[in-house]
Amino acid sequence: MYSNYVDTRNSYFSDDLRKTTPIPMEDLLPELLKAIDRLSKYTVPDEAPPVHRVPHKTIEQFTCGTECAALAVYRSGEGIYLDEALEPETNIFARSVLLHELVHFVQDTSNELADARPCERWYRREQEAYALQKVFLMLVGSQIRVAYATGSACEQDG
Repeated sequence: MYSNYVDTRNSYFSDDLRKTTPIPMEDLLPELLKAIDRLSKYTVPDEAPPVHRVPHKTIEQFTCGTECAALAVYRSGEGIYLDEALEPETNIFARSVLLHELVHFVQDTSNELADARPCERWYRREQEAYALQKVFLMLVGSQIRVAYATGSACEQDG
């Protein structure tokens, strides 16, 4: 026999993150850090890094050096540079991009893979950030997914 019930368990993060109702950046950053705390092995810092809204060309210069599809980048000691076209306050996919960069922030503050070769460190940290972004998108009910290629960034190092 079927019955209805209300699920009173705590979710992984605030239900507000699932909605497109505007969330001011000063409230959004702590909520995304709480989500990372719940979804990952990291203890997150009490304060978020600064978020700089910049033209897409700036993101391209920081990440690729040429035209590319990058939307944001975390730079240690500087904060997160976010494509000014993104609106994480109201757009769930843009929130996931910001969450991805916040994962890099907590990886940095946790010294994750500090002893690895630079290419391996970068690659494994990207894989983890994409994996957490994908889980976040799934848990908020988004139909959009992200993926990252498998392999090794160090193959050409010989």
